[in-house]
Amino acid sequence: MKEKKITAQSFRYTWAHKIAFLKVEKKLFGKISYRGLVHDLDKLLWWFPIGYLLGKDSQWVQKHHRNWARHHPHNPVNKNYNDYVEMIIDWECARFTKPDKPLNAYQTLYKFYPELEKEILPILKKLNLDHD
Repeated sequence: MKEKKITAQSFRYTWAHKIAFLKVEKKLFGKISYRGLVHDLDKLLWWFPIGYLLGKDSQWVQKHHRNWARHHPHNPVNKNYNDYVEMIIDWECARFTKPDKPLNAYQTLYKFYPELEKEILPILKKLNLDHD
């Protein structure tokens, strides 16, 4: 796999996603939460000091973020309701800033994480996001 160097583009990509996350959260809940404010903040902080100064590539940053961030499904962190809500917002907003991720939260659930249906579908229904 070709190494992706850390650039200002990496930061802008994550920043745009974070802003979209906050907009979706505000639309769904009428406010921005603490979790929304810190969503993916680790990645923004890692891009420069760890990525750029220590010579780590963007794949390294992404891998480490996914391995410990509570809103990512396939890591060993036990999930709670708020983790699933953050996961859903993350999936729902990705299509607005990530051309490689055009699906909404409902579509993402069934295409990539059908094993999470029991946990995610009731929340999608509550948020009126249970449709294509």
